Amino acid sequence: MTTALQLKDWITVWLVAGNALLALWSLFLYWRQRAPGPLFFHALVFFQLLIGAQVALGIFLFAAGLPPSSGHLMYGVLNAVLAAGRVLGHARLVGSGAQGMLWHGLLSLLAIALVARSLVTAAS
Repeated sequence: MTTALQLKDWITVWLVAGNALLALWSLFLYWRQRAPGPLFFHALVFFQLLIGAQVALGIFLFAAGLPPSSGHLMYGVLNAVLAAGRVLGHARLVGSGAQGMLWHGLLSLLAIALVARSLVTAAS
């Protein structure tokens, strides 16, 4: 169980750093008035898959007898829904031009906020 908790912590660090990178990248693309390339989408999918790994580890820890608080569970579910929406809505956001890149940046910041809030509720 200790290894799973450590892995969950490392993934959390990568989620915050990755979403910060995506936010900056989105704002840079907005500023340059450019559409994202395939690498942006691959990075987006990778960091959203990390959310899936977090959820899977959470389920494993719950099955091992470490129940989450209701707030922690809620923020985890919200982040999972946001992750799915970001991947599924990518093409639509890119199709909306520069405005879509601003939305990508905002959604990245929202993901960071949800991860941070999830950390706070995990400690209580």
